[in-house]
Amino acid sequence: MKILRHVCAALCILAPIAVSTMIGTARAESVVRVGVSARDLGSLDPATGIGNGDEFPIRQIFNTLVAPKDGTSNLMFDQLQGELAEKWEMAPDARSFTFHLRHGVQWQRGYGEFTAEDVAFTIARMRDPKTGTAYGANFRDIEGVDIVDPYTVTIRLTRPNPFFYAFALMPRFGGYMVSKKAITELGEDFRRNPVGTGPFEFVSYDPKQKIIARANPTYWDGKPKIDRMEVLFLPETSSRTLAFVKGDVDMIEGATVPGWLASVKRQKPDLMQDLGRPGAVWAFYLNMTRKPLDDIRVRQAIAHAIDIRDWSAAFGDFVSPMYGVSPVGYYGALNKEDLPQDWPFTYDPARSKALLAEAGIPNGFSVDMFVTEREEYKSNVLIIQEQLRKVGILLNVRLVDHASYHNDIRRDLDAMVMYSSGQPPLTQAVLNAFYNSAAIVGKPTRNMNFSHYGDLGGNADALMAQANEEVDDTKRLALLKQVQIQILQQVPVIPLPSPGSSWMHNGKTLEIGFPIKAYMGTFTLGKASRL
Repeated sequence: MKILRHVCAALCILAPIAVSTMIGTARAESVVRVGVSARDLGSLDPATGIGNGDEFPIRQIFNTLVAPKDGTSNLMFDQLQGELAEKWEMAPDARSFTFHLRHGVQWQRGYGEFTAEDVAFTIARMRDPKTGTAYGANFRDIEGVDIVDPYTVTIRLTRPNPFFYAFALMPRFGGYMVSKKAITELGEDFRRNPVGTGPFEFVSYDPKQKIIARANPTYWDGKPKIDRMEVLFLPETSSRTLAFVKGDVDMIEGATVPGWLASVKRQKPDLMQDLGRPGAVWAFYLNMTRKPLDDIRVRQAIAHAIDIRDWSAAFGDFVSPMYGVSPVGYYGALNKEDLPQDWPFTYDPARSKALLAEAGIPNGFSVDMFVTEREEYKSNVLIIQEQLRKVGILLNVRLVDHASYHNDIRRDLDAMVMYSSGQPPLTQAVLNAFYNSAAIVGKPTRNMNFSHYGDLGGNADALMAQANEEVDDTKRLALLKQVQIQILQQVPVIPLPSPGSSWMHNGKTLEIGFPIKAYMGTFTLGKASRL
């Protein structure tokens, strides 16, 4: 438990801060302030946004064609709710999807009506390597986009993919529709001056301070009851928590830090915890291009040195197991009973030391790595650092700001990558983003295969494609189990316990507008109101 005390001591102290800049004077308009765990904005362009500071405002400014029902993560095709589409169909062979668009939807700031031409433009832009998006791999199955008429569009695929829409068209960065006219006119400035169709429209950005947005008066689902929304950059857990407890912000992004939730509940009994499950994909990726990680015995030694019980001791029921590449609760996730007897992800430090000796490094080794300064990353890497130290593996950790971290790991600069990702709750989406050879960092798709699996340690592309194309549910689930076991027996990654996606709001001042059981890409405040 020594490591847990170190984590709490480092991360759980609520230090006083100055919050006078967040306290407004009496006002007639309805204002909601939201604190996010980010030091600054990366991009408000859905194609290039990558961090927490980007995700929440993007969700408020833009729309997708379809989405899970408010407060859920249900991705079944016949149970989605329409955003920019009012009807949708999938061909029987799952090789094409047709969307019938809402009539009269207006782009913000006078950029005209949203039409099928904008859908085609958005998809072409996401497929173009010059866009520089990290989500291009989600669109690689597209053969073409047909504009049937101004309000009807058909997306044709090169092969069957019954869950294509869940990869590419959901509320998670790359799935949002953008305006062809606005992108053409604004160019690079669109990153900090976005135009969407969502409930709130962009007003201003104050670097490292906040984003201001106002209610969209022409919003297709009705003008929001909140007149102005301020998204405040509050990267430190102590600062963000204190601002919430004092009432200077109405809603905050939660922290995956030992003891944090219990501490907030003691100080703020009227809080509403918006805990979404299944949670994020948390994993520790091993770059197999780097020595000694190119030796499977070394990777196995790392796996056997990790004791996931420490996460339960630190976080309690805030975390849940992740036996395969995706958390329990994702479609196609591995359960404990699915694991083979020779599963490498079992805690066995003696076996770990023996494997290091077999690999010719009986005294262990040291490796440099950098990690984002975000608290949940620091707390996770501290646990891993202590566990690996016990078998002779020393992690020399350097902290960097969150935006730099995202940029650097996509440039393949690190030997080990700690990463949290809020994916659609589909195992196929996780495989697509982190284990397909086309998604290896440095390749044109610029996705998130940090381990280089597919070029090294085996290749499961064909098996993934077979699972994606399979229309029979039972056969698809069997294939997903098979592909995960094949990949993970090569140990390109250490799956970590998955934390629930957590936000907190003041139940006395803010009503979200729907119950929150789960969510993707955070949730919109378009139906929210002040109490």
